[in-house]
Amino acid sequence: MARAMLGLWEEAASDLHVASKLDYDEDIGMALKKVEPNVRKIEDHRRKYERLRKHKEEKRAELKKQEAAEAQVQEALSALKDGQVIGIHSAFELEKKLNAASKTSRLAILYFTAAWCGPCRFISPVYTNLAGKYPKVVFLKVDIDEAADVAGRWNVASVPTFFFIKNGREVDSVVGADNNALERKIAQHASPL
Repeated sequence: MARAMLGLWEEAASDLHVASKLDYDEDIGMALKKVEPNVRKIEDHRRKYERLRKHKEEKRAELKKQEAAEAQVQEALSALKDGQVIGIHSAFELEKKLNAASKTSRLAILYFTAAWCGPCRFISPVYTNLAGKYPKVVFLKVDIDEAADVAGRWNVASVPTFFFIKNGREVDSVVGADNNALERKIAQHASPL
């Protein structure tokens, strides 16, 4: 009875079962009838509590994952400039921008140019205007004389050359200063965004 008064219902029920086997009388039988329903209720509540606690922990872990993913996307977005052409000066910088575009599921266009190239001077203002027209597309510009290692990695044979990268993979390219083909390809690959 002392255990029952302390709220230790399971131990009290166990003690009463043992006592009823040794010396059964009506008092023990009555106490057992009072204690057993409480023990079941307590066990049910304990199981429910554990289930709710686990569910709450899982939700908390899921929320932390979502917050971390959102933080990564925000960090990636801060590296990109909507509606602007981003100049690339090194392979490291290019990888950083392409990773940011991939994390945000954006199309990236890599434009290889040179200061001495006549067709490049014609297409550059068109490329800048397209950046304003398609702000959710990442427009990158690489001068092959300034970043020869990047041009070498991409096997650029002539300028202007445009590579279309989506989710870290090259999906298309345009060689030459064909502004209609360039805009058509941008519209084609940017549409699911």
